Amino acid sequence: MGQQEFGIIHPFQIGATDKLEISAQPLLGLTLAPNVSFKYSWLDGSWGVASRHAFSIPTQLIRTLAYLPWDESAIRSQHEIPYVFNFRNEGIVTKQLATEMLITARAGFEFSLKAWGDSTLPAITAKPFYRLLYLRSTTLNKKLLWYAGAQYDVNIYKDFNAMADLFFYSSGWFNGWAIEHKGYFIWNKSNKFAALIGYKMGYGTYPEQTFTALPANRFFIFPVADLIWKLNVKRQPQKDLFRVR
Repeated sequence: MGQQEFGIIHPFQIGATDKLEISAQPLLGLTLAPNVSFKYSWLDGSWGVASRHAFSIPTQLIRTLAYLPWDESAIRSQHEIPYVFNFRNEGIVTKQLATEMLITARAGFEFSLKAWGDSTLPAITAKPFYRLLYLRSTTLNKKLLWYAGAQYDVNIYKDFNAMADLFFYSSGWFNGWAIEHKGYFIWNKSNKFAALIGYKMGYGTYPEQTFTALPANRFFIFPVADLIWKLNVKRQPQKDLFRVR
């Protein structure tokens, strides 16, 4: 309770209680996509069980992407883009393999509702982002996005940690799918500051009609870096990867 974390990319997180965490992504929240997430711990110990429930309003983000000059999508043909409400729910199971070694399985689903009407919106196909955003935007077309995967966290040496994950995403019943992977190297300078560097990569296959005027390369990779600040840290060093000095 009371512990806080925030970074440039990393969402702002605060412990409302010892079991409830509330978070938001400030970068998305700057008028483009107001968002909030609630994570509740149902079981804590060598096995951990939690659930996360997130809500966002990506309407302004969709409108912005639709009218950028390099967007090939048909979103701009809509006379008016209604307010969109996005919901994500996921279950999380974590197993502590050693003092500072964790493996976490996550699975969940995401869907969108519109403020009015029953018309669908085309998925986002903006060239610089479509490999990452396409599947996530298929919920605009009345499709359920579901995913499952695992994450591995380990302390390498003293204040240096590593994280790797692998996830499978599918829009509806394999109407489009992707496999995505992240790898991070994390330096915990103290119990108040951490820095990470890594990459995100993926491969996906989508319905053919989404590739009109788009490059056919289905693979993507890009670097990731972030700085993370932590306040009111109350973690127990024997149970957590963040080492307390």
